Amino acid sequence: MYIYKQIKLVTKNSSWWKQIKYRRESAFILARHRELGWRFVKKKLLKNDLNTKDTRKFCIYYLKKRPKFKVSTL
Repeated sequence: MYIYKQIKLVTKNSSWWKQIKYRRESAFILARHRELGWRFVKKKLLKNDLNTKDTRKFCIYYLKKRPKFKVSTL
């Protein structure tokens, strides 16, 4: 039995220095979730809207985690 979670993160950009910035932020967020016990399942790239000038590309990361059960002793 697992708990599932989805996170939307920026992973790419047309500008090289913004791409480094966004990827560093995303890596930090993923590392923080891993420390909390979340595990990577899969990654899905989102389609960009062609009507906008935004050059960022987003990915959805699917994570899972085992719930912590408390066992009571009587």
